[in-house]
Amino acid sequence: MKLFAFTIFILINFTLSAQTGSLSGKVTDTNGALPSVNVFILNTNLGAGADENGYYKITGIPEGEHEVRFSAIGYQTKIVDVEIFPGKTTELNTTLDEAVIEIESVQVTGMKVQQQNDTRTSLIDLNPRNAKILPGAAEDVLRTLQSLPGVLAPNDFSSQLVVRGSGPDQNLIIMDDVEIFNPYRLYGVVSMFNPDAVSDVNLMSGGFPAKYGDRLSAVLDVTNREGDNSKYLRGNINVSIVDANIVLEGKNPFNVKGSWLVNSRRTYYDLVIEPFVKSAGLVDDNTSFPNFYDFQAKLVLGPFNGHKLLLNGIISRDGVDVVSGEERNTPDSVGVYNITRNDILSAAWHFAPSKNYLNKVIVSWYKITAQQILIHKYLIPH
Repeated sequence: MKLFAFTIFILINFTLSAQTGSLSGKVTDTNGALPSVNVFILNTNLGAGADENGYYKITGIPEGEHEVRFSAIGYQTKIVDVEIFPGKTTELNTTLDEAVIEIESVQVTGMKVQQQNDTRTSLIDLNPRNAKILPGAAEDVLRTLQSLPGVLAPNDFSSQLVVRGSGPDQNLIIMDDVEIFNPYRLYGVVSMFNPDAVSDVNLMSGGFPAKYGDRLSAVLDVTNREGDNSKYLRGNINVSIVDANIVLEGKNPFNVKGSWLVNSRRTYYDLVIEPFVKSAGLVDDNTSFPNFYDFQAKLVLGPFNGHKLLLNGIISRDGVDVVSGEERNTPDSVGVYNITRNDILSAAWHFAPSKNYLNKVIVSWYKITAQQILIHKYLIPH
């Protein structure tokens, strides 16, 4: 039975091969052999590609007359009639003529170069939103600036800026046209600038106009956002590795032109760690770990016939109060008490009689208070 099936299989293959033939040949151009030419038998699924010497071969072609298409990029397509004989190989050599590839016209247009209106040298304009995505920035605007050329930090834990080798105290920092003397929170770990509330950050690390005053190294000019005047209330909450903050904003009520924006931040890690340390008796029950909170508000009234009034307020507090617990058996320990307050109030009147002129009058009040106590506590072990 197996021998019979094998015999039938051989006869079928012999019959099919007797009804088909092969096609081979060489494709050339004016310079000689032409490789990579597509050879295709029309109305069939049979085809081949010419090798590097221009030779091709197609087998299993049904007997009869066929049309063979030769095509290659940069050459005119050629169709040749050929007759295939059963059990034989038909030779078909051909030459392709070069063709010019036509493409659609390309129109190149240019844009008028805009004139630079801001002539301040060494000006770097930073998008505050980059602070939320830059690795290592901890969502802090000043730490984002540390990634720029020529800007460093005193150490890995500080957000202070060292520009062109000068100390942090040689940088002038301005927020909404008001000079800020202590823009740091948590003793320099983070800055007072909330990336969700800042609209523009400009760092001038080279020569800067005389209006910026008596600093030697750089000028950091920060502008806070005005509130969204499309809705009466909108906001967002954000949590970073250091703190949590909330931002609320909207347009003024009672159909008064303008907007308002408030934001507040506070550390949260101290709220998590303190209960464990106190329960272990390592510190006194009244101890508070390093923490800070701040509250910022901005109110905009106008514009009214070219007049605009802006009111800004900032209240902040950095605090640490660590006293060793009575159950601690360390021979020598230290008590630290340090409370720093940083409060700012400002009012600005902007008057623009035309689009080419802007007058500003700014009145500000700044207050910094600090209380520091360092106590050495000596314990005699029993």
